[in-house]
Amino acid sequence: MESCNQNPPKKTVKHVCLTNRMPLGISSDPESDIIAAMNDPDVMTLIRGMTERELVAPFTGGAFGLDEAAVNTAVRKMKSGGLICSRRVEYEDGVHHHYYLNAGRFRTLADFLTKVVDDAETMKASFPQTE
Repeated sequence: MESCNQNPPKKTVKHVCLTNRMPLGISSDPESDIIAAMNDPDVMTLIRGMTERELVAPFTGGAFGLDEAAVNTAVRKMKSGGLICSRRVEYEDGVHHHYYLNAGRFRTLADFLTKVVDDAETMKASFPQTE
Protein backbone atom coordinates (compact mmCIF):
# COMPACT_ATOMS: atom_id res chain seq x y z
CA MET A 1 0.00 0.00 0.00
CA GLU A 2 1.34 3.41 -0.96
CA SER A 3 1.83 6.10 1.63
CA CYS A 4 -0.55 9.05 1.54
CA ASN A 5 2.41 11.33 2.25
CA GLN A 6 4.07 10.74 -1.10
CA ASN A 7 4.04 13.68 -3.43
CA PRO A 8 2.94 13.00 -6.99
CA PRO A 9 5.63 13.68 -9.60
CA LYS A 10 5.69 17.26 -10.81
CA LYS A 11 4.30 17.80 -14.28
CA THR A 12 6.64 19.60 -16.65
CA VAL A 13 5.36 23.05 -17.52
CA LYS A 14 5.38 23.45 -21.28
CA HIS A 15 4.40 27.11 -21.43
CA VAL A 16 3.20 30.08 -19.45
CA CYS A 17 -0.30 30.88 -20.66
CA LEU A 18 -0.86 34.54 -21.42
CA THR A 19 -3.87 34.13 -23.70
CA ASN A 20 -6.43 33.54 -20.96
CA ARG A 21 -6.37 37.19 -20.04
CA MET A 22 -7.33 38.32 -16.62
CA PRO A 23 -6.62 41.89 -15.54
CA LEU A 24 -2.85 42.29 -15.30
CA GLY A 25 -3.05 44.36 -12.15
CA ILE A 26 -0.80 47.01 -13.62
CA SER A 27 0.19 49.39 -10.86
CA SER A 28 0.07 53.15 -10.83
CA ASP A 29 3.85 53.13 -11.43
CA PRO A 30 4.28 51.25 -14.72
CA GLU A 31 7.85 52.42 -15.25
CA SER A 32 8.86 50.82 -11.95
CA ASP A 33 7.08 47.57 -12.91
CA ILE A 34 8.92 47.49 -16.23
CA ILE A 35 12.33 48.26 -14.74
CA ALA A 36 11.83 45.68 -11.97
CA ALA A 37 11.02 43.01 -14.55
CA MET A 38 14.03 43.96 -16.66
CA ASN A 39 16.37 43.84 -13.67
CA ASP A 40 17.20 40.20 -14.43
CA PRO A 41 19.87 38.90 -16.81
CA ASP A 42 17.62 36.09 -18.09
CA VAL A 43 14.81 38.55 -18.86
CA MET A 44 17.29 40.71 -20.75
CA THR A 45 18.49 37.64 -22.68
CA LEU A 46 14.91 36.85 -23.70
CA ILE A 47 14.23 40.47 -24.67
CA ARG A 48 17.34 40.56 -26.85
CA GLY A 49 16.43 37.23 -28.44
CA MET A 50 12.81 38.17 -28.96
CA THR A 51 13.80 41.27 -30.91
CA GLU A 52 15.03 38.79 -33.54
CA ARG A 53 12.24 36.18 -33.39
CA GLU A 54 9.22 35.11 -31.38
CA LEU A 55 9.55 32.57 -28.60
CA VAL A 56 7.52 29.43 -29.34
CA ALA A 57 6.33 27.05 -26.61
CA PRO A 58 6.91 24.36 -25.68
CA PHE A 59 10.51 25.32 -25.04
CA THR A 60 11.61 22.07 -23.42
CA GLY A 61 15.09 22.56 -24.87
CA GLY A 62 15.26 26.12 -23.61
CA ALA A 63 15.67 29.20 -25.78
CA PHE A 64 18.26 31.85 -26.56
CA GLY A 65 20.89 29.97 -24.57
CA LEU A 66 18.71 29.59 -21.45
CA ASP A 67 17.42 26.29 -20.10
CA GLU A 68 13.70 25.56 -19.80
CA ALA A 69 13.43 26.55 -16.13
CA ALA A 70 15.19 29.87 -16.73
CA VAL A 71 12.93 30.61 -19.72
CA ASN A 72 9.78 29.87 -17.68
CA THR A 73 10.95 32.09 -14.82
CA ALA A 74 11.93 34.92 -17.16
CA VAL A 75 8.60 34.73 -19.02
CA ARG A 76 6.75 35.01 -15.70
CA LYS A 77 8.81 38.07 -14.73
CA MET A 78 8.17 39.62 -18.12
CA LYS A 79 4.46 38.92 -17.68
CA SER A 80 4.47 40.69 -14.30
CA GLY A 81 5.92 43.79 -15.97
CA GLY A 82 3.55 43.54 -18.91
CA LEU A 83 6.49 43.12 -21.30
CA ILE A 84 5.25 40.03 -23.13
CA CYS A 85 2.14 38.85 -24.95
CA SER A 86 1.21 35.55 -26.53
CA ARG A 87 -1.13 34.09 -29.07
CA ARG A 88 -2.15 30.53 -29.85
CA VAL A 89 -1.08 29.04 -33.17
CA GLU A 90 -2.44 25.69 -34.33
CA TYR A 91 0.03 23.15 -35.70
CA GLU A 92 -0.43 19.53 -36.79
CA ASP A 93 0.78 18.34 -33.39
CA GLY A 94 -1.44 20.71 -31.42
CA VAL A 95 -1.68 24.30 -30.31
CA HIS A 96 1.52 26.16 -29.49
CA HIS A 97 1.92 29.51 -27.81
CA HIS A 98 3.91 32.19 -29.62
CA TYR A 99 5.32 34.86 -27.31
CA TYR A 100 6.19 38.34 -28.56
CA LEU A 101 7.28 41.60 -26.96
CA ASN A 102 4.59 44.06 -25.89
CA ALA A 103 5.71 47.12 -27.88
CA GLY A 104 3.35 49.41 -25.97
CA ARG A 105 5.07 48.73 -22.67
CA PHE A 106 8.50 49.33 -24.17
CA ARG A 107 7.14 52.57 -25.65
CA THR A 108 6.02 53.58 -22.13
CA LEU A 109 9.57 53.00 -20.90
CA ALA A 110 11.11 54.81 -23.89
CA ASP A 111 8.83 57.83 -23.35
CA PHE A 112 9.74 57.90 -19.65
CA LEU A 113 13.48 57.72 -20.36
CA THR A 114 13.23 60.38 -23.08
CA LYS A 115 11.50 62.70 -20.59
CA VAL A 116 14.19 62.01 -17.98
CA VAL A 117 16.96 62.83 -20.47
CA ASP A 118 15.18 65.94 -21.76
CA ASP A 119 14.46 67.20 -18.22
CA ALA A 120 18.04 66.50 -17.13
CA GLU A 121 19.41 68.44 -20.11
CA THR A 122 17.02 71.33 -19.40
CA MET A 123 18.05 71.39 -15.74
CA LYS A 124 21.74 71.29 -16.66
CA ALA A 125 21.29 74.18 -19.09
CA SER A 126 19.55 76.28 -16.42
CA PHE A 127 22.50 76.13 -13.99
CA PRO A 128 25.22 78.74 -14.30
CA GLN A 129 28.36 77.38 -15.90
CA THR A 130 31.53 77.56 -13.81
CA GLU A 131 35.05 77.60 -15.13
